[in-house]
Amino acid sequence: MQIIESGLQFEGLWARSETSLIVLHHSASADVTAAEIHKWHRAKGWSGIGYHFVIRKDGSIERGRPQEMIGAHAGAGVNGHSIGICLCGNFMQQLPSGAQLVSLVELVVWLRRYYRAAGGSELEIKLHREVGATQCPGTKFPARQFDGLLQLAMAEEGGEQMEDWKAKIIQQAKDAGLIRDDHHPDEPAPKWFVLTVALNAIKLAKS
Repeated sequence: MQIIESGLQFEGLWARSETSLIVLHHSASADVTAAEIHKWHRAKGWSGIGYHFVIRKDGSIERGRPQEMIGAHAGAGVNGHSIGICLCGNFMQQLPSGAQLVSLVELVVWLRRYYRAAGGSELEIKLHREVGATQCPGTKFPARQFDGLLQLAMAEEGGEQMEDWKAKIIQQAKDAGLIRDDHHPDEPAPKWFVLTVALNAIKLAKS
């Protein structure tokens, strides 16, 4: 996974004392750069872009606000302990791309490993509308499919080791139409497999 450094300049940032949550957003716009969102948020009088990461339509991940700094994306009661990830697009009108979902899963898995290695707790993941009065990240964001992808990826990364748990996830993926055949719980899932699952999730969400 590659994170593209944006080189953005900020003023008046404060470091987070804890990190326990990831909040998912959409830009409610066309495909834009982190630098463009930075301009929007500066125009509001903010220090700069409020999200820590921006995922473009082609799946590329751009750095927004510095990762360890308090963001401006989900309200005062949430920003102080959370990381904001914004996917480009208006998911009230369209679905995220398969490439975006794959990159989102990779980024979330990486962040969970990073903070777990630093001695923190497992990061919880919530949609913006679950922590604030908004429809963000849009009614077409495939939350259930994303959750299934993430659980498969975490199993691959060693996030869980219980055999019955992994078997349950595989069965859920089959029931949801994300995979057709059994996938052995200890068999690594190559990138093409994860991408196939993502594309199937998009297909199901469109139907």
